[in-house]
Amino acid sequence: MNGKSCSNNKVIGLISGNGTGKTTLAECILFNSKSIDRPGTIETKNTTSDFSPLETKKGFSINSSILNYKWKDFNINLIDCPGYMDFIGQTQAAIKVIDSALLVIDIKSGIQAPTELVIELLGKNPKPAFLVLNKMDLENIDYSKVIEDIKNEYRLKLVPVTVPLNSGENFSKVVDILQNQAYEYKEKNFTGNKIPIDEKIKNQIERHHNELIETIVETNDELLNKYLEGEKIDEAVINENLKKAVMEGKVIPVFAISSGKNSGIDILMDYINSLLPSALDIPPLKAQDLNKKSEIEIKPTPDKPVLAYVFKTMADPYIGKLSIFRIFSGTIRINESYYVSSSGKTYKFTNLFKLQGKNQIDTDEASCGEIVAVSKIMDILNDDTISGQDQPLKIPETEYYSPTLPRAVIPRSKGDEEKISNGLSKLIQEDPTIKQELNLEVHQNIIWGMGELHISIAKEKLKEKFDIDIDILTPLVAYKETIRKDAKAEYKYKKQSGGRGQYGHVLIEIKPLPSGGGFEFKNSIFGGAIPKGYIPGVEKGIREALLKGVLAESPVVDVSVDLYDGSYHTVDSSEMAFKIAASMAFKKGMQEASPVILEPINELEITVPEKYMGDIIGDINSKRGKIISINPIENKKQLIRASLPQSETFNYTIDLTSLTQGRGRFIQKFSHYEEVPPMLAQKITEERNKQKE
Repeated sequence: MNGKSCSNNKVIGLISGNGTGKTTLAECILFNSKSIDRPGTIETKNTTSDFSPLETKKGFSINSSILNYKWKDFNINLIDCPGYMDFIGQTQAAIKVIDSALLVIDIKSGIQAPTELVIELLGKNPKPAFLVLNKMDLENIDYSKVIEDIKNEYRLKLVPVTVPLNSGENFSKVVDILQNQAYEYKEKNFTGNKIPIDEKIKNQIERHHNELIETIVETNDELLNKYLEGEKIDEAVINENLKKAVMEGKVIPVFAISSGKNSGIDILMDYINSLLPSALDIPPLKAQDLNKKSEIEIKPTPDKPVLAYVFKTMADPYIGKLSIFRIFSGTIRINESYYVSSSGKTYKFTNLFKLQGKNQIDTDEASCGEIVAVSKIMDILNDDTISGQDQPLKIPETEYYSPTLPRAVIPRSKGDEEKISNGLSKLIQEDPTIKQELNLEVHQNIIWGMGELHISIAKEKLKEKFDIDIDILTPLVAYKETIRKDAKAEYKYKKQSGGRGQYGHVLIEIKPLPSGGGFEFKNSIFGGAIPKGYIPGVEKGIREALLKGVLAESPVVDVSVDLYDGSYHTVDSSEMAFKIAASMAFKKGMQEASPVILEPINELEITVPEKYMGDIIGDINSKRGKIISINPIENKKQLIRASLPQSETFNYTIDLTSLTQGRGRFIQKFSHYEEVPPMLAQKITEERNKQKE
């Protein structure tokens, strides 16, 4: 693989919210480039991108899919990312490996919450981008107003490169502003025919052209001076500077298309070739040289060193596990061995595949700017770096958003617990935004996801891939119990049933400890009222009693117990008798020590646009929450720190999405325990008593 062919390789992400037409656009691109014989549709469930049984059943993208096409000497790798916020982890992984992005917008709906999040992600990890305004065939479209609104709201440096001459059902004409050329699209012909610009709009198009040229020359001081002095600037210089401005993120070209009609897309494909960076155009990558234990920069090249990043793994029903990676530098060949960062071992790659949706095409080698997969190497994980044996490297891993919606996993069939755990661990390998937690306090297996849809799809994947049926429930709250005052208690355990009896007699005093104090056991016995050999039995009995409190059978915390007196029988006493006596004495004493139920309190950091502040604060107050602080942050957003009872956070992802139209986000962590209000404590106790009955 030579440098010339690598310079024609590009890796591009199709990213934005759901329902914008990304998958349909991908079909048009594949069809136009003759990569497929005919474009599939969502309705007929035959698109190249959405190939999993779940995707065809649901009618939307769940996983990112890898596509590739060739257009006029350029080899383009496309990653079609799902649009729903619940699958944002797929987009985060894609952004890590793409060189540029097509932000696809439904011109009628505008920018949705997931697209806002994508814009934010691209702000943190800048990539050259095009804004593609899709669905120009819808009625009542104001192209210029939509562009201005997006520019003002999101501070994006948008410059229209194509504009529509009509819209709605009859959309068929666009003008390439840079070339001052109009095109008309006839039915069943994706290539626009050149047509003259109507005299009535010539001045308007000329104005657009001049504005575009001015925007381009403003990115270069030398060029700007020539332009202001009236000097004619060569078209090649303009194109070169536009590409430079796009690659540096100084401008974002805007294109008008209809993926439903396959109109305007051939022009978009031409500009992808001419303006977006190739694999050799991107800046050097930072990586850890694991031999030297130092950070180095790797410049993209088809030669050594080898540097590739695994951004996706998936289980293929025929060839097993597929590890999909982007090559940033070097050339990877079959039957050669490569170093894998997570395992610290080298593996022989006996196969390589190029991907076209679900189809795998065998290849002997792949170089920088290509996305390929290797199969059946189980030790390769998401976020692994693949490099040469002679120079092992590691790229920083992707920082995924933390899942915020917990659900308890309940097996429908007894004995399925291990199958469920194994199945979930395989899903987590494919999707790092799913987490699994075994909560020993409430004895539940908890799955964490990004939202209801995410959890629902995980449940369906368990059934589809591993034939495991589960129910999903709101988790139980890990309540605890404590006491609020001192109390003394005495219990004598005496049992005689022929032969040797049982005798244990204890007097204890229990006192509350400060929050977080745990459990403290004291032995104040003097004069041998209870022999030393029986004291461990007393402590064991109390520790057992701590496991179930007297109100809701929740664990008891923050208590001190002092064994201060008792008696024993020389024949009938035993450690077991004292253990039982101590346990009963503790329960008796706790009843008289003002027992209370404690609930876990979580601290939340909530990021929301300013306009939703009132609703969020009102909702927090209604959930027995407390506002800790409110601070303005960038992009007209507010950061609210608040504490909420854990029971109110289980569904907070759903509530926040509803209150902010998907534009709010939060992270949470456990903070402390607080006493449950009396009315709620009574309800918890009553529910527990019902369960016992």
